[in-house]
Amino acid sequence: MFGENQEHNNPVKIEWVICLKLKLIALDMDGTVLLNDHKSITQRTKQAIGRAVARNIMVVPSSGRIVTVLPTAVTSLPGINFAITSNGSLVYDLKKKEIIYSNAIPVPNIISVLQSLPANLWVEVWHHGKIYMEQTKFSHLSDYSLNPFHVEVLERIGVGVENLISCAEKMQDGAEKINIPTMPPDLKGKVWEALSRSSQFALVDAGSGMEIMNTGTSKAAGILGLCRYLCRKGAEIKMQNVMAIGDSENDIEALQACGLGIAMGNACDCVKKAVKNITLRNTEDGAAVAIEKYALSLV
Repeated sequence: MFGENQEHNNPVKIEWVICLKLKLIALDMDGTVLLNDHKSITQRTKQAIGRAVARNIMVVPSSGRIVTVLPTAVTSLPGINFAITSNGSLVYDLKKKEIIYSNAIPVPNIISVLQSLPANLWVEVWHHGKIYMEQTKFSHLSDYSLNPFHVEVLERIGVGVENLISCAEKMQDGAEKINIPTMPPDLKGKVWEALSRSSQFALVDAGSGMEIMNTGTSKAAGILGLCRYLCRKGAEIKMQNVMAIGDSENDIEALQACGLGIAMGNACDCVKKAVKNITLRNTEDGAAVAIEKYALSLV
């Protein structure tokens, strides 16, 4: 049911939200704007985004995806000019094809992680729109328990290299993410614990695997980086002027840091408990309903 999360009712915040001057909407992609095919959006969602843009409200994809696989169903819409990618590691100007904010993993830290992992593990380094992995593994995709959509992505932008460490050494500006899509649970626990003890990394639990970013990386940090960039360009947009909508654990910081955070009806319980407002599921136009209610006042 769309409305307040009754377990976290806060009358003071309700009053503050009503007074909010909304200038930017940060939209998670998978499980939020996109349907379960990970590619398409509904007509109602498309119209809601268009109406928000027409009111000079900036709409920005905010995703764990690499920029080259952002859904064209969203990026092709008029007014979609920026994107927060790789969980906030990079923010792109989509029209100029420029990076406007970056918090990449430094090369020495990439190498230290790669050297610490078992040689037979599927490991990817995301860099400049490409996903790099060792060719010996890339040639045997079917031997690994990879999500079919991820396999499709790898077939599009994957690059097999002879040695991943040697490849990473040449990434002078660092990498946005080290992705381990699948790993044995006991190994995952050990790697997670070891990296958590370090102050050099930010981690995202990806279910069967994990995503490793530079310390300080989050969608909230990416949104803040975009706001600061826009302020330098003369558009005064602060975090309190942002509405964020999402469904996953990697959305929680953004949902809490922005002026208004909306959890999807299909979000996991930890996300729903982190915010006051919950919309419908992604298959029920939940993102569109939230935009209509808070940005367009149509609901």
